[in-house]
Amino acid sequence: MRSRAEAKTWIVREVRMAFSNINTGFIRTLAIRDIKRYFSNPTGYVFITLFIFLSAAAAFWQDRFFRDNLANLDQLNSIFPLLLLAFIPALTMAVWAEEKRQSTDELLFTLPASSLEVVLGKYLAVLSVYSVALLLSLSHVLVLFWLGSPDIGVLFANYLGYWLIGGALISAGILASALTANPAIAFILGAIFCSAFLFIRSVAEIGGEWLAGFTAPLSIYRSFNDLASGVISLSALVYFISAAGVFLYINTLLIDRRHWPLKMEGRPTSLHYLVRIASIMLIVFSLNIMISRWGFRLDVTAEQLHSLNSETEDLLDEISDDRPVFVQAYISPSVPETYVQTRANLLGILKEVDSAAGQKVQVLINETDPFTEEARDAREKFGIMPRKVTDFGNARSSTDDVFLGLAFTCGAEEMVIPFLDRGLSPEYEIARSIRVVAKSERKKIGVFQTGINLFGGMDYQTMQSSPPWSVVTELRKQYEIVQLAEGQEAPEDLDALLVALPSSMPQPGMDQLKSMIRSGIPTLLLVDPMPAVDINQAPSEQAGASMNPFMQSQQQQPPPKGNINQLMADIGVSWDSGKIVWDTYNPHPEMAQMPPEIVFVGVGNQTKETFNPDHQGSAQLQEAVFIYPGHLNKAAEGNVDFIPLIKTSVNSGRFDYRQLVQRSFFGIQLNPNLPHRPDDNGYILAAQIKDKTAGETNDENSSPSADKENSGVNRGQNLIVIADLDFISEQFFQIRARGAGNLIFDNVTFFLNCIDVLAGDESFINLRNKRLAHRTLERVERQTRSFINQRLAEEEEAEAEADRALQEAQERLDQKVAEVRQRPDLDDRTKEIMARNLQEVENRRFEVLQTNIETERDAKIASSMERMEDQIRRIENTIKTFAVVIPPIPVFVLGVYIFIRRQRKEKEGAAAARRLRG
Repeated sequence: MRSRAEAKTWIVREVRMAFSNINTGFIRTLAIRDIKRYFSNPTGYVFITLFIFLSAAAAFWQDRFFRDNLANLDQLNSIFPLLLLAFIPALTMAVWAEEKRQSTDELLFTLPASSLEVVLGKYLAVLSVYSVALLLSLSHVLVLFWLGSPDIGVLFANYLGYWLIGGALISAGILASALTANPAIAFILGAIFCSAFLFIRSVAEIGGEWLAGFTAPLSIYRSFNDLASGVISLSALVYFISAAGVFLYINTLLIDRRHWPLKMEGRPTSLHYLVRIASIMLIVFSLNIMISRWGFRLDVTAEQLHSLNSETEDLLDEISDDRPVFVQAYISPSVPETYVQTRANLLGILKEVDSAAGQKVQVLINETDPFTEEARDAREKFGIMPRKVTDFGNARSSTDDVFLGLAFTCGAEEMVIPFLDRGLSPEYEIARSIRVVAKSERKKIGVFQTGINLFGGMDYQTMQSSPPWSVVTELRKQYEIVQLAEGQEAPEDLDALLVALPSSMPQPGMDQLKSMIRSGIPTLLLVDPMPAVDINQAPSEQAGASMNPFMQSQQQQPPPKGNINQLMADIGVSWDSGKIVWDTYNPHPEMAQMPPEIVFVGVGNQTKETFNPDHQGSAQLQEAVFIYPGHLNKAAEGNVDFIPLIKTSVNSGRFDYRQLVQRSFFGIQLNPNLPHRPDDNGYILAAQIKDKTAGETNDENSSPSADKENSGVNRGQNLIVIADLDFISEQFFQIRARGAGNLIFDNVTFFLNCIDVLAGDESFINLRNKRLAHRTLERVERQTRSFINQRLAEEEEAEAEADRALQEAQERLDQKVAEVRQRPDLDDRTKEIMARNLQEVENRRFEVLQTNIETERDAKIASSMERMEDQIRRIENTIKTFAVVIPPIPVFVLGVYIFIRRQRKEKEGAAAARRLRG
C-alpha cells in the first residue's frame, strides 16, 4: 500500500506524463482538417446563418425588448440554452457518425496518435466552428451600441457564458455521435444528453424537494445566471470545464474499447470502466460543491455591482473587536426560480462580509426548511417566518414556503430582516443592519404630526383605521424616530425633522414649524398641491372636507388650515399651492396610457442636470416618478441659497387645481380633456434651501466643527423641500421590494438620501445608490420623442382650431343679438323678447355646433395618436429588421458562393474523368 504522500506524487506524475506525451501537432492537424471540411461545403455556413438569425430574433424580435427599454441581452440570455439544444446536436451529429458511415474511422485510428488526441482534435474543430459563429454574432453587440450605451463588462460575461455553455454541450454532442453511425440518431441522442444539463432540476422535482435541491448544482442555469448578470465565478468556470472534461473522457474510453480485454481481474472490463466513470463523476460533483462554497467571484460590471462597496469595508473596519456582530441567516436550500438570483446574491454578500470582517462579524448560515428545528428557532428567537412564493418555473405552479430571513445581534442590540425581497440590495440591507446593532446610539429623527398620519392608527374624524406608512418602518431601520405634536417642544438632541404635507396644519402649527426651522433644525418638507393618498387634504380644499357627515354633529369642526404659501415664502421658497405640473416624458412604452400628470423624471429627458450632480442626495439617481406634483422657485425676497435637486423636462407644463379637479354630486372627478401644451420651461420638483449665513460664527474662538449646542455657531435654516407627497406612497415601496421588471425607481432612495444629508449621516448614500445603470435604448427614445412632440403639436393645433370655430360661432350669435337690439322700428320690450328667442334658438344651434366641433377635435387627436403609435411601431419594426435580417446575409451569401463553387468543381472533375476514360 502506498502512503498518502506517495499516492499524491504518483497521481501528479501520471497526469504530467499524460499531458506531456500529447502530440499537439496531430491535434492541430486533425482540427484544421475538420474545420476545412465544415467550411468547404455549405453545411457550416447554414449553421452559422441560422444561429445568427435565431439568436438575433431571440434578442431583438420580442416585444419585451422595446417594452423593457434596456440596452442588454436579457431576452437572449433567457432563451440561449434552449437555442443550443437544437444547434449543438446538429453541429456534432456528423463528427463520428459520418466517419463511421464512410468507414474512414478505421483509417483515422491507424494514424500514430492516441485516442485522447483524436478526441481532442475532433472537439477543437467543432468548438472552433461554434466560436466563429459566436464571433459573427457580435453583431448583436453592435446593434446595442447603435441603440444605446450597454455595459461592456456585462456583455463580455454574457459571451463568455455563451462560449462555455457551447463548449460543455459540444462534448456531450460528440459523445452521442460516437455511439451510432446514423447522423439522425446521433442528433436525437445529442439532444437528450444536452437536455440533461437544462432540465435535470425540473425532472428531479418529481422525486421531491430534497432530490431537486441535491441535483440543483448540476443545472446549467445555476452557473450561467452568474455570467448573465456580469459575474465570472470560479464555480461556473469549474462547472463548464469539468462537464466538458467528463464527456471527453467517456468519449475517449468508447474509442479505446476496441483494445479492451474481455475481463480484468476476473470481472468484465466494461464493469470496471463503468465504476471508473461513476467514481470520476462523483469526484467532479464533489469538487463543484466544494468550489461553489468557496465562492470566488470576479465582478466585471462597469459599476462593480457585485463587489463589496468601500463604505461597507470601512464599516467593517470600524467594528470594535470586543463587540463582535453575530449574523444568523435562515435561508431555504432551494427556492423558486424568481428568487434564485436573490438567494445567490445574499449568500455571496454574506460570504464576502464574513471573509472581510474576520472575527468582527461572525456569520452562521442555516439551511432552513419548513417544520424543522431551524425553522422553529427562527420563529421563536427572531420572529422570522417563511413567505409563500408561487413557483411558475414548473408545470404545477406550486406555492412554496421560502425562508430568506436575517438576524443581527451585538450585545443587547438586535436587528431582524424577516424576509429579503428580491428588489432590495442585500449588501445595503446587511451593512445597515450591522452598523445599527454595532453602534447602540442612533441619530434621532422627529416626525411632525399633520393631517397625514404617517404612524397610522385610528382616525376619529373618518372613523377609519390605517397601518403605518412603510416610510416610517424604513426610517426606523436606521434612526430613532420620535413623534412631535403641535405645541410639543422638540427634543434638544433632534438631528432632523420630517414634515409631510404641512399645508394640512392649522396656523399655530405652521408658526411652530417655522420657529423650529429658523432655530436650525434640518427639515425635510413634503408639500403637495394634490395628494393622491387623500385628495381632501389638498391645500385648495377646506379643512374637514373628509369628515364623516354622520359624526359632524358629535365632533367639532377641525381648525382652518394655515397660510401655507406665506410659510413657504418666509423660509425662502415660492410655491403656488394650486398649480400641478405635468410632463410628456415617459421612457416606459408599456405605460404609454399614463396621464402626463404622472411625471417621469429620468436622465434621458434631455434636460440639463435633471438630477443635480453636485448634491449627495441626487447625484446618482437615474429615474423617479412623481404623482400630480407641484413646483418650486426661490422666493423674490429671501437671503437664502436655493439649490435645485430635480427638474422636469422642457416638454412640461402646469394646470390649476380647479381645472383638473372637479367636484360633483358623485364626488371628486378629474378632467381628462385638458390640452397639454408644453411651455418649454423645466420645473423644479425638489430643492435644498440654506441660509447664506449658516455656519458663520458669532465668536472668534468658535469653529464650524464645534458641537451643534455651541451657541457661538449660527446654524441657520437648512431644509429640503419636495413638491410631492405621493412619491413615497406604498406602491413605490412595493415596486422597490419586488423588483418587478425594469421598474427601478429611485423614489425611496432619494427620500432616504435627503434624510441622511439633513441628519449628517451620509455613510450609506453611495451604497444605497448602487444598482444596475438604467442603460436605455437612447436612439429609440429620441425618435419616439420626436413623434410625441409632433403629436402634441397636432393636438395643440386641433385645440386651437376648435377654439377658433367656437369663438367665431359665439361672435355670430352676439352679432345677431346686437342687430336685433339696434333695430329702430321695435320698442324695447319687443327687442328683448326677440333677442331672447333668437338667443335660445342660436344657443341650441351653438350647442350642436360645439358638440360637432369637439367631436371633430377629438377625432383629430385620436387620429394623431394613432399615427404616432403607427410611426413608433415602424421604428421598432425597422430596428428588428436591421438587427435580425441583415447580420446573417453576408454569411449566407458566402455559403451560396461556396456551394456554387463546389458544384462547378464537381462538374469540372466529372468532365475531366470522362475525358480520361475516353
